Amino acid sequence: MIIVALLLTATATMGIIMLKRIHSIYRRTGASFQKAQEEFAAGVFTNPAMRTAATNVAAGAAQSAFKP
Repeated sequence: MIIVALLLTATATMGIIMLKRIHSIYRRTGASFQKAQEEFAAGVFTNPAMRTAATNVAAGAAQSAFKP
């Protein structure tokens, strides 16, 4: 039981360390959430395959929501 607790603690610690590293790298590149959102919107909405997939997912979700 102690071994499991130690492994879980080590995993959580490594997760926190990696999150801090990724965040610092992200901040050093001059990136922002605004830029990321603009890039995502430009890439997703101009790609016909992604647009079709998103439409199909939304239609399926709407249909399943209204089924009795």
